[in-house]
Amino acid sequence: MTERSIAHGTFVLERTYPVSAARIFQAWADPAVKRRWFGGGVEPKIFEFREGGRELVESGEGAGQFGFDVHYQDIVENNRIIYTYYMTMGGQRISVSVAAIELFPAGDGTRMTVTEHGCFLDGLDNMDQRKRGTEHLLMALGDELARQAAN
Repeated sequence: MTERSIAHGTFVLERTYPVSAARIFQAWADPAVKRRWFGGGVEPKIFEFREGGRELVESGEGAGQFGFDVHYQDIVENNRIIYTYYMTMGGQRISVSVAAIELFPAGDGTRMTVTEHGCFLDGLDNMDQRKRGTEHLLMALGDELARQAAN
């Protein structure tokens, strides 16, 4: 039998982008834009960006299949997004988290703060991996915002 455990972890990441809060919020809210920077371009099976809505992304196959199942808890346009989610790998749940995205004016741009509280299950995931993955996503978001500004 698999050893059952929970490793708890919290991290906070901040990035300042040279765009308005509305542009950042739209990058989370628009499924076509979000697909370009989040989840490697995988088409979500469900995308309901609203309070009480759900987002479901699955990629890969078999033991390499990953799932990201989100439930939006609180959304204030151009200000905050709070969601709970769980991730699966090969059909097995590896974590359950709550994440908060906050947007603050910062000069001519916007500071975005991401705070995540996670329960990482049975040694299948951990806070350091999740933090690195989120850092990668924030870099991809910055690239997408720069691409939009260049067009």
